[in-house]
Amino acid sequence: MARKPVLRRGGEPASGRSRPRRAGRPKALAGAVRSRAEILDAALEAFGAIGYEAMSVRELTRRLGVSHNLVHHYFRSKALLWQAAIDHAFGTVSAELAEAFRAAPAQGDVLASLRQAMVIFLTVTARFPANGHIIVREGALGGARLDYIYTHYVAPNLEPWRALIGQAQREGKIRADIDIRTLFFLLTDGGAGPYTSQALAQRIGGPDPLSPEAIRAHAELVADLLLRGIVTAGQDVHSGGAP
Repeated sequence: MARKPVLRRGGEPASGRSRPRRAGRPKALAGAVRSRAEILDAALEAFGAIGYEAMSVRELTRRLGVSHNLVHHYFRSKALLWQAAIDHAFGTVSAELAEAFRAAPAQGDVLASLRQAMVIFLTVTARFPANGHIIVREGALGGARLDYIYTHYVAPNLEPWRALIGQAQREGKIRADIDIRTLFFLLTDGGAGPYTSQALAQRIGGPDPLSPEAIRAHAELVADLLLRGIVTAGQDVHSGGAP
């Protein structure tokens, strides 16, 4: 006599094909994202989009479609994940800016050097809009996270600008009342606006703000407009040649 199948609760056979899974979000795939850099890129976007407090490791794994264990393998806490994402992104920008300044031909005129620095800054930062989102959030809140960004990345990167401004003022080529803070915010909040507010820039119209041609044209226009506003009478903002 054939044996009756053993039934689980609810009448489902203990062996054989199981009932179909209910519809819903698919299980996380541990192999979907394998590299630490990919996790950091996604974390940076999430921290920039929704802020530190709202972003959780669970939210990150949901966005990536990976297991919680994969993220935990690299980063033991949200605080460590945030710091690693900042080092990854802001460190990359700092390194690329330093390399761009070193590789650029030396300018004999301080105004040409200032213009070149502005163009380099805007073209490099265009590739990292999430950095702008994060620094705006943390700059408004203040606290330990802002302290970390400022100490490790903002303050060191301001020094070359201080030197250029000081030299230009000593030579009488820019206004004496120009300070590094004003220039910083004009470049980061103003000049980088189309990159950090891409949706708004596209609604206003014009070319794709992140196309290489648009980035270059925008950077040069912003540099020219800023210089025309700060130079003393009779100075040529293009002296020394364009970068």
